Amino acid sequence: MILTVTPNPCVDKTVFIARLEPGGRFRSPKCTHIPGGKGTNVSRAVKALGGDTAALVIVGGHTGRHVVEMIERQDGVRCVPVWVDGMTRVITTVLETDVHRQTALFDPGSPVTAEEGDAVAAAFGREVRGAAVATFNGSVPDPALVDLYVRCIPLAREAGAFTILDSYGEEFRRGIAAGPDMVKPNREEAERLLGRKLETRADCWDAVDAFHGMGVPLVVLSLGAEGALVSRKDGPRLEVTPPPIQEVNPVGSGDALVAGFAVGIERGLPLDETARLAVACGTANALSWDIGHFTAKEVEELAARVRVAAMKS
Repeated sequence: MILTVTPNPCVDKTVFIARLEPGGRFRSPKCTHIPGGKGTNVSRAVKALGGDTAALVIVGGHTGRHVVEMIERQDGVRCVPVWVDGMTRVITTVLETDVHRQTALFDPGSPVTAEEGDAVAAAFGREVRGAAVATFNGSVPDPALVDLYVRCIPLAREAGAFTILDSYGEEFRRGIAAGPDMVKPNREEAERLLGRKLETRADCWDAVDAFHGMGVPLVVLSLGAEGALVSRKDGPRLEVTPPPIQEVNPVGSGDALVAGFAVGIERGLPLDETARLAVACGTANALSWDIGHFTAKEVEELAARVRVAAMKS
């Protein structure tokens, strides 16, 4: 089983209109809702690949109930809610269909008390005992939770679960110090953490080595449409390139990439096959508007066109 952790989920609402004009009033012909947040995206993609997954989320209020309902009924994923007094946020995206432009409005995350934070760590400690892989995804809703990953990663290690950290900011920095088995920053997140621009491929490989220097055994640096750099410390170094596609929506492709790695690791696939699967997942995600709504067959077809090149150490 793959356990995903989403401290800051949301109701992900998309409003479709022809064209947005500031100050105007618009009637939308279409509006969609999905459970948002990086870890919920990972669980949805794992499910699409035929994997077994559970989604641990911090939720509150009627919007939190909506998130739990969507995870269980729309996605068919077992949900592990940890309830707090605050209200789960809503992210509203306005998609202008005439120009295919999106504008996103983010609510703030809900406040979380120290006692509620303890409840999150306790719930994770119970659930991770049945997990082969645990993924830690995204930001936390309250600065009081900045050490959540620091608390949870050792619990996963004790339970024998492989740990994947995909976050940013201070929670990412602190989470790395807890010793995850794998990190998956994108270029911007790596630049922010390392304090320098990654303008060339050599810069990107230097960044990968910097994460190894922090003690991370497996580093995946995602580069969007360029694919990913994958490196196991003292092991294979791979450049993984997706096939060209007509991109519809790249949002969530990094989460689909994490799902592919989680599934490949759980299944015991070699690193090159896992990387191929993961990049194919990210590519499949970008082919439709709704995050994680692809099939295992679509991923299989794309994987055959993914290029994996071994690099010299």
